Amino acid sequence: MNDSTTDFEFANQDDIENIIKIMRNGYYKCWDREFFLDLIKNRNSLLCVLKKEKSIIGFIAGKKSEENCDIIMLIIDIKNRGEGFGSLLLSNTLLVLKDMRVKNIYLEVAVNNSSAISLYEKYGFKKINIRKSYYKFNKTMIDAVLYRMVNS
Repeated sequence: MNDSTTDFEFANQDDIENIIKIMRNGYYKCWDREFFLDLIKNRNSLLCVLKKEKSIIGFIAGKKSEENCDIIMLIIDIKNRGEGFGSLLLSNTLLVLKDMRVKNIYLEVAVNNSSAISLYEKYGFKKINIRKSYYKFNKTMIDAVLYRMVNS
């Protein structure tokens, strides 16, 4: 994907520090450099970034198993949220997963994350389960909705 100011691409080692910065600023927990390095090196993993004017503004990570993929995170930098970049990142990732012959895509999202829920449902993800007390945020336990999409 490439328009005049945004690029969707597979992440490389040089992207990890910026990915971690985005995560620290906009997510309830942060994984370390080794976690992201493993995603880049493992052929059954996926780590893609969205760049705006050559700066990373978001990323998506997933783990693949045969015809299935678990999206483990999709994060857009706080100052770029609400501009459609999450949709751009997800739509391009779905195309990549289709090329990889992934048929079933799974993800969890906090029940109170209405913008993410709207995004996933817009792309055809269907609720399949609730995971009670899945996330811990500021000492509060939050349920997660488990979603599945058939990538056809």
